[in-house]
Amino acid sequence: MRVGQKAERELLARAIKAFEEATGTRLQEERIDLADARWKNVDAKVLLEATNLEQCFAVEVKRWVNQATVGAVAYQMLQLPERGLLVTEYVNMNLAERLKAMNIHFLDTLGNTYVNVPPLFIYVTGRKPPMRKFADRPTRAFQPTGLKALFALLCKPDLANEPYRTIAEAADVARGTVGWVLADLKRHGNLLDVGKQGRRLIQKHRLIERWVAAYPEQLRHKLAIGRYTAPDPKWWEHTHIQDFHAYWGGEVAGALLTRYLKPEVVTIYVRDLPGRLLAANRLRKDEKGNVEVLKAFWTETFDWGEKETVHPLLAYADLIATGDARNLETAKRIYDDEIIGLIRED
Repeated sequence: MRVGQKAERELLARAIKAFEEATGTRLQEERIDLADARWKNVDAKVLLEATNLEQCFAVEVKRWVNQATVGAVAYQMLQLPERGLLVTEYVNMNLAERLKAMNIHFLDTLGNTYVNVPPLFIYVTGRKPPMRKFADRPTRAFQPTGLKALFALLCKPDLANEPYRTIAEAADVARGTVGWVLADLKRHGNLLDVGKQGRRLIQKHRLIERWVAAYPEQLRHKLAIGRYTAPDPKWWEHTHIQDFHAYWGGEVAGALLTRYLKPEVVTIYVRDLPGRLLAANRLRKDEKGNVEVLKAFWTETFDWGEKETVHPLLAYADLIATGDARNLETAKRIYDDEIIGLIRED
């Protein structure tokens, strides 16, 4: 396993044992060839053995997965060098159906599983945990205010070496928030503190993954202002969003940054109340509308130059959160074109 974390190793061992007990099919961990760069960021490698079948899987261990984070998981599975296998604590029936529909192989510590490798097909659901409820318990750095501070640090990694006051002002959070965010990052191996030489973010690739997974569940829904419908489906194409002190996010940002995607949902982040924007474009309230308006959470320090889109990191997170295949492909393009520069020094 890549990081060698004891808790993740134990989780994988419990899941393998539960899988074998539930299915009677052998699954064993294999050694990763560290000389193969493709496996550098893979958690583990396992071999499934059945009658007339041997199948290798690249394992992604996620302690907690839910409907809000499944998009990020789907994206990460696409990056694996072999057929992917998600290993997690517990997959309920609704999540199991979604993972199956997305063809994401999984197993949990209770024996719930989906594996579809013809001629072998295994689908076990409905096994529930005891009275104790599994729940995601993110560290403070991945709770709402911590995510705001992390966004600032990821957009401008050199900020990590600035005084707490400077970081707090840039991220629009309290200095106390900066303190415990940096402490969390150091404890989890994402911040290197070398005394007089200063602080430096490290393993930014994994830190971005964690931020993108936590954002839709912990922060994004708190920013929601409302959903709307426009009489003209192409209204956004001739709207100068900056005139309304706002930014394109999600699919529109993806389309503008890559020239690849045809948006179906219009995402807007606003700094002011959206009344003028709504009136000018005749947007009407509609809970099922394809226009979503959210409150901007970052300071103007992190505006994306003179462009009308949000920072590529936020557009990337919006797209991944959907779990939609075309959006995941667009997200990959944004990552390769814009975000990879943020982690080049890792």
